[in-house]
Amino acid sequence: MKRGLFVLVSFFAVARVSAAAELPIHGFLQAASAYRLTRPAACPRPQRLACAEDFVLGEGRARLELSPRGDRWSLMTKGELTWDAVGGEVDGELREGYLDLKFPALDVRAGRQVITWGVGDLVFITDVFPRDWVAFISGLPLEYLKKGSDAVSATGHWAGTSLQVVLIPRFEADTLPAAGGRLAFHDPMAAIERRRTDDPSPALERTEAGLRLFGNIGGWDASLYAYRGFFHSPAGEPEPGPRLRLFFPPLSVYGASVQGAALGGVVSVEAGYYDSRSDRSGGNPAVENSSGRLLAGYQRELVPDLTASGQYSVQVMQDHDAYMSARGPGMAKRAEARHVLTLRLTQLLLHQTLRLGLFALASPNEGDWYAGPEARYQITDAFSATLGVNAFGGPRRTEYGQFEGNSNVYAVARYAF
Repeated sequence: MKRGLFVLVSFFAVARVSAAAELPIHGFLQAASAYRLTRPAACPRPQRLACAEDFVLGEGRARLELSPRGDRWSLMTKGELTWDAVGGEVDGELREGYLDLKFPALDVRAGRQVITWGVGDLVFITDVFPRDWVAFISGLPLEYLKKGSDAVSATGHWAGTSLQVVLIPRFEADTLPAAGGRLAFHDPMAAIERRRTDDPSPALERTEAGLRLFGNIGGWDASLYAYRGFFHSPAGEPEPGPRLRLFFPPLSVYGASVQGAALGGVVSVEAGYYDSRSDRSGGNPAVENSSGRLLAGYQRELVPDLTASGQYSVQVMQDHDAYMSARGPGMAKRAEARHVLTLRLTQLLLHQTLRLGLFALASPNEGDWYAGPEARYQITDAFSATLGVNAFGGPRRTEYGQFEGNSNVYAVARYAF
């Protein structure tokens, strides 16, 4: 509450100063709501009351963007104030706030920034940076799936090739459904109510680092990636008490991607290797095994204003036999390979003011799926309205099947200025 009041005061202060200095100000006011379509089959004890709520989302949100710039520098700040009508709470956050400096062959960005790598559409391989899955499941606009990182990013350019170096001294975890929240999920350790979380503390040896070498080769956008840091979703292991310790195991990722025009559309290929540095033998059931991952995608405009795209991805777990031997009671019985198919359709109508969309994802071998039809109408240049559905299904212990009880219909109205 105090942070929300601080951000509110800051909004008015920045707006007043910016108006006086004639600086560019943008932003929006937004109202969003999501109504649960199905009841969770069961709620663990710590979250029994919360996940029985009819509404998984009900909020008002205000964003203020300030973006002054000079000849060789620019500043971007995006602050938001949120009122949670379901929980009766006010909160605020700085979604992005960074300084860009431009030199003849070098671009530097320092501050809170959203970093996106790879070519996948809601399938992430080399994009290892933090995400907000609660926002995605709850029906907020897709932009809220990505979270900002407090980072320094430097990109050098020479001879048609670029090299990006990213340093993240402060770890930012994924936002996931948690015990006591409004979202139901599968928790194999639900019986342990006492929990503590060990975040990677800020220290030089715990700084996340990433490298991306990219350029255009024969009309194809090609990239090589390397990352050294941590899994952004926590692992859990029981302790005496009983108590559950949540922690973030070390991770290295190596990968590559290419994307270009072919076969009458756009072809995308991405591959990566996840090196689970603390469990290379696969014998620790709490820690994700190392794995190889591959994605192939194709996008094409079928007729004017109708675009279709599809993807196939596979994730192959290393040391699967060791995982099966070490798997504890209540833990998912995962296959050695997880196959995923996706489809996205986008239709523009009424002079492109109405956008009808569908994104669908399914794992043919594990049986879980997600479907998200959506309609967005741009009523005026400033005002838009969106109506959509988030539907989840499949076995309870699968990646998307565990969220079946959170399936919802959502509505979002936004006024931009």
